[in-house]
Parts: sequence; structure tokens; C-alpha cells
Amino acid sequence: MKAERLSRRAFLKLAGVGTAGVFLAACAPVAPAPQEGAEAPKEVKEKKKVRMYAQALTPRERLETDRWDPPQKMWDMEKAYEEAHPDVDIEFVPEIPTGYEEWLVTQMSGGTAPEIVWYQRGYIARDYQKGWFVNLDPYLEQPNPYVEGNKRWIDIFQPPVIASGTAPDGHIYMITGDIVGTGFFYNKTMFEEVGVDVPETWAEYEEVQQALKDAGHIPMSISMDLAGGVQLWGSWTTREVQDVVYDHKMGYIKWGEEGANKTVSRTWKPGENLPPPVMVRAIKAGRYGAKDPEWKEMLRIIKDWSQFWPEGFWAVPTDDVYRLWATGEAAVAWMGSWMNKPVRNDPLIEFEWGIFPKIPKITKETSEFGGVDFPAMAGVGGVFQYAIASVAEERGVLDETIDWMRFITAPKNLIALLNDHGGFAPGTVDTTGADPTLSVYTEMMVKYGTERIEPFDSMLTREFVDTLWNLLQQFLADQISMEEMTDRVQQEMERAADQLLAEHPDWAEGS
Repeated sequence: MKAERLSRRAFLKLAGVGTAGVFLAACAPVAPAPQEGAEAPKEVKEKKKVRMYAQALTPRERLETDRWDPPQKMWDMEKAYEEAHPDVDIEFVPEIPTGYEEWLVTQMSGGTAPEIVWYQRGYIARDYQKGWFVNLDPYLEQPNPYVEGNKRWIDIFQPPVIASGTAPDGHIYMITGDIVGTGFFYNKTMFEEVGVDVPETWAEYEEVQQALKDAGHIPMSISMDLAGGVQLWGSWTTREVQDVVYDHKMGYIKWGEEGANKTVSRTWKPGENLPPPVMVRAIKAGRYGAKDPEWKEMLRIIKDWSQFWPEGFWAVPTDDVYRLWATGEAAVAWMGSWMNKPVRNDPLIEFEWGIFPKIPKITKETSEFGGVDFPAMAGVGGVFQYAIASVAEERGVLDETIDWMRFITAPKNLIALLNDHGGFAPGTVDTTGADPTLSVYTEMMVKYGTERIEPFDSMLTREFVDTLWNLLQQFLADQISMEEMTDRVQQEMERAADQLLAEHPDWAEGS
């Protein structure tokens, strides 16, 4: 995919100035040669170009179909920075709605990537040895000139936030600047009409969903289609339920028999205490696998829950998850904090709404492995997760790229960018001016932590997770049995673990 510039300036160049320039050049007389003794025109110095893929912070104009304002604050940052640094040209790559990971791999492998790319925290363990990204440690130890009194750039961030960009080699390859969360958005008006309350336990939640279904409503809006649904809600459901049913076994997975009775704590970073190297060793040692009773119980709970999802949920387009809820057809939708701005500004919503304070707890009444609260489906790193491509140094623009990143991570600038988007809380120590409506997500994360096992999205290989989501969709749609699914997943799990050990022999250490 060819990356093109996205900015007001580019549009003007293409639509107006560029066209006029062609005609003017054709009509203008040939410029006379400079007279002898006259000073030759000074050569215009070419600007240093820094390209950035800003993901959901990519600025764009509002369209007729938009029901709320798109992000545009990056344009303001670009203008302010270029005025202070006239020798630098900041460019934004247009947002890539689908196939981003494939695009990124192609760009990185071909040496054509932008200087700054959006990057998923969990992928670092898989990619850090490929030489794609700049080790940011030395730069983080230097002052950020855009923060008064700062002596070390790293100190402006909350420690768990900036640490999320750390690879297994101990170096930071990604700048994380925000906190993301999810929640069960519910239709308060509908709940009152049906006569149900926000449930505390999963057993109570099943009763609430049945009452909503009996009243003719869709209890929970979820999609498990292969065009993005199962990759999102399949990931969320498995990560959350897995953390609960494996709670008693976390120490054993991590340390074996000698650690079976040890506690593995939840942190702000999903999978921090059971990252890919630990999970690969556990799979190879037989301490974790798809044939575990806990793994099967995870599938059973999710399958039982699916009776309350939209009819044909395996083919429901992902955009319909929000639409069904916003139009009053569905009682609850599991959505991310990035929907905070749309929900608060969408004229389609004509009911009072709220967010569950937590996911209803699975108790022993529901499962023999129940008994602990769900972790928050949240974590450090959402829209502001950026890595600097190694090609920036090869192109001679690394210093400018680092400086631009320092500029936009200054708390006043970072918070302005995040508020403009409306869906992410700042991960900086100074949160002055942050949107207070996002506190519900950070409060859940602080109180309940995040899941301990590395998410399936980043636990093993890309091939493994693609196969897993296909199989999960088939299982939930009654196309294959639980035994068929777990047999296949176990095979793929072991194959992926072998591949990763071959690529990272050092991961075998500590087994």
C-alpha cells in the first residue's frame, strides 16, 4: 500500500496550488541568466521529512456522514512544531482501517515504513529482534525540552505506562502515552422498563439477560464475524474468562510445581507476569494447554453466554454492535473507551445510559473455577503507542523524529490530543486538563488490574491466533465440537511454541 500525505497543506497543493503552478510555469517567460557580478540565488535547503502513522489520532476533515467531530488536533501540533522548526516537514499517513498488521510488516520488511508507526504493545516480544525499531533507552534518559524543568524524558510518564514498551531484552522500543479501557455500556431506560438492576454476579447476570430477552430485547450486542468481530470480542471474552478460571493455577503455569502455591499478581499491563516466553515454556512443559479442564471451562462459559447475543452473531458486522445498542435494540454493548466521545455526542441515542462498574463476578454457583472478580479489560497503551522505525536513522532524520515525539508527549500537548479524540486517559504523571469522564475506566484498572496471561493476540505466532479465531467462531456457531476445537488448538499451540523457541532459543531458559 502506498502511503500518501494527509494534511490541509497537501490538499491545497494538489487541488489548487499544484494545478496553478503547472499553468503558471507553462506561461511564464524563460528567466534571464544572472548578470555578471550579481549574487546567485541562494539554494533552498530541503526540509527534513518526518512521516507518522498516528492511527486513530490521524487528523481528517469532517464528512457529511460524521455524527461527531473527527480528531484534528494533530494538525494544530504539526503547525506549531513546524513554525518553531521550519526545516522540518511533518506528514501524516492516512488511517488504515483494515489489514494494518500486514501493511506494517510489508513496510518494515521493505524499508519503506514511516519514521513513526503505531504499534501494539504485545507484539514487541515477537518483533524486537528483527531490527525494525529504535532502542529508545538513551533518548528517554535525556531531557524533554518541551517540559519545564524536566531532566529525563522518561519521568513525565507513569512508570507502568512507559514500561509497557519494554521488550524481553530489557530495552524500551515503544512510547506509550495513554490508558485504554472497556466497559459494559447499558441502556438504563430499558433496564428500568424491564425491571432489572445491574447484576453483581454472573448468575444474576444470566437472569437479567433472560428477562431482557423475554421482553423482546437483545441482551448483549457482540459480533464474532471474521472481519474483525472475533478478533476483538473473541479476544476480550477469552482473556477475561481465562484469567478467572485459571486463577488457582497461575503460579503453577509460571514456575511449575515449586511455585504452585505462589500468587501471580495482576498489574496495569496485560500479560506482564505471564508473557510469551513464560507461556511458551509452560506449553512445552505441559503446564498449560487447550486440553486443560480450565481451558474447556472457558469455552463452556462463553458458549453459554452466546445465547444472549444477536441472532447470527458470527456474521454480524462489527459496526452493528454499536448501532444495535445506540438505536435501542440491544440492552448492553461491550465497547471501548474510544467510544466515549461518540456515545456522548451521537444524536441516535435517545435513552439514559451508564457503564457497569465491573463485569459481574463468576462465583462457584456458575463454575467450579469461579471465585475471583474479573480483571478490567483495560491496560496501558491504546491509541498512543508509537515506535520509531530504524529507517529514520538511515534517512538522517532520527533526531528530528525523536524531537517531534518529545513535543507531542509533553503533557499539555498529549492531553490535548487525547481529549480531541475523547476515548483515552493520559498516561503521564501530570494529568492537568484530562477528560474526567474517562475515570470509570482507569478506576476499574486500578481496582482490579488486568489479565495475567499474555493475550492470545500476542502470546504466540500470527498463524496461531488466526487459526484460533477461526476455530472459536466455528465452535460458537455449532460447526465443530469442543473436543474438535481443543484438539486442533492444542496442535497449533505446540507448533507455535516450537517455532518461537527456534527463533528465540533464550526463551528456554528458566524452564
